[in-house]
Amino acid sequence: MGAIFADGAVASVRFAGDGETREFPFEFGVFAPGDVTVTVNGRMIAENIDITLHKAPGHSSGDGGQATQAATGGRVTFAIAPDDGADIVIARRLGLRRLSHYDSGSSLRADVLNADFDYVLAALGDVEAGFASTLRLPEGGLNGAGAPVAAQLPPPQANRAIMWDATARQLVNGPDSAAIIEAAKAGETALRAANQADSAAELARQSLAGFVSQSATALLQLDCRGRQALAYQDERRSPMIDAPGNRVLDVGQSGAVVRVSNGGRITLPACAPPRNGVTFRIFNGDGTATDIAAAAGDVLHPVDGGVDTGIFALPLRGDAVDVFCDGTRWQVQTIRSGGPLVKMLRTQKQAIPAGGEFVVEWDSIIEDSHGLYDAGTDGIHDVPPGFYHFDIGICMELADQSVQGMVFVERLGAGGWNMHLQGVDTLPNGADGRKILRCSGIARAGIGTDNAFRVRVAHGASDTRHIVATSLASWFHAVRLSA
Repeated sequence: MGAIFADGAVASVRFAGDGETREFPFEFGVFAPGDVTVTVNGRMIAENIDITLHKAPGHSSGDGGQATQAATGGRVTFAIAPDDGADIVIARRLGLRRLSHYDSGSSLRADVLNADFDYVLAALGDVEAGFASTLRLPEGGLNGAGAPVAAQLPPPQANRAIMWDATARQLVNGPDSAAIIEAAKAGETALRAANQADSAAELARQSLAGFVSQSATALLQLDCRGRQALAYQDERRSPMIDAPGNRVLDVGQSGAVVRVSNGGRITLPACAPPRNGVTFRIFNGDGTATDIAAAAGDVLHPVDGGVDTGIFALPLRGDAVDVFCDGTRWQVQTIRSGGPLVKMLRTQKQAIPAGGEFVVEWDSIIEDSHGLYDAGTDGIHDVPPGFYHFDIGICMELADQSVQGMVFVERLGAGGWNMHLQGVDTLPNGADGRKILRCSGIARAGIGTDNAFRVRVAHGASDTRHIVATSLASWFHAVRLSA
């Protein structure tokens, strides 16, 4: 028998190119160079290659024909080395042909006949190898129920899958590709929903366990299957920080409630994108002048429309705010505010000439909870937005002539100062007497404008009148009613 069947070698071999090697050996048996096929990256190569076979064990001829023995391998030589990483496959493909011719009346020689049988069986082996890589019915051609099946294909339809029918006995056209894609998407959606439901159920179980056990630990659940992170913290567990003086907070204390007292200052950590969501609740615990400071380069932005600032005052007992980092600055949400509250007095005599309206120059600041007094205009500036109640009293001297007196509150808007509240009364005659002109009402401070106020006084006399020197009788009171 020929050597080709003695070792049962696989009739193909694969190599990976390195950009330099040109020769590639093969060890399976072939009968002629034309029996060898070469592909590079799936493309058949027929040019610029040389196929050399190992010398066959022997050739003989005679009356019974010529014996052609199979070569035991060979090598393929490329004129140009295949590229680095190229997929090179060398395989055998035997065509249907005869190797020998038998003359009538001549004797049959065993080696010639064996060579022919070797070739035929080798070709059949290649066919068998090809069938092994094709779709086939199971042994016996029966389905799971033991019924015979038919492998005939249905009429072709574009973009349709081929599937077994309900009896599992014949092939039919199934759903089209669009329906299959939609079904796959629906399956993925259902899987995500199931994973999220499992995660939510687990979170609920752990949360319930936390409530029952009164455990003070937070929960962080990383759900890799559902591709989400779930964080949970019982709001009853927000830690309390007592700050009787200056205190610098850090991001690890996020969520804490801070009580500041004794005129202390709370300094916040630097606000940055990775710290988006860091939050604190801070309140004045004793009524001393406390405040909150942003780190260098940061600002505090009141969400009610107030002016951005580096220092936010909490001057009154119970004043409370939530501050939270949005990644670029600290947002300030007022929870409770007892102000601003401003109380000023005019204690010295001030001349009010005839024929004009003159600004009252306050000389004693009794209360200014948020530092709003502005000496340049003798009024209050940068007033936080909201509705304010104003109560003004100006003690004027009387003379022997009865005249009309006026006091009014001006507000600074986009077009300048304009009258906003007004009080009018008669200054009766009476030498060495005095009369208090009153003005009260509600005014609104806007956002970015209409947020400065001052007081003017006028009278109808032809001579100069004066605000009386008194310790309490000329006053300016302003307090915010609501934001």
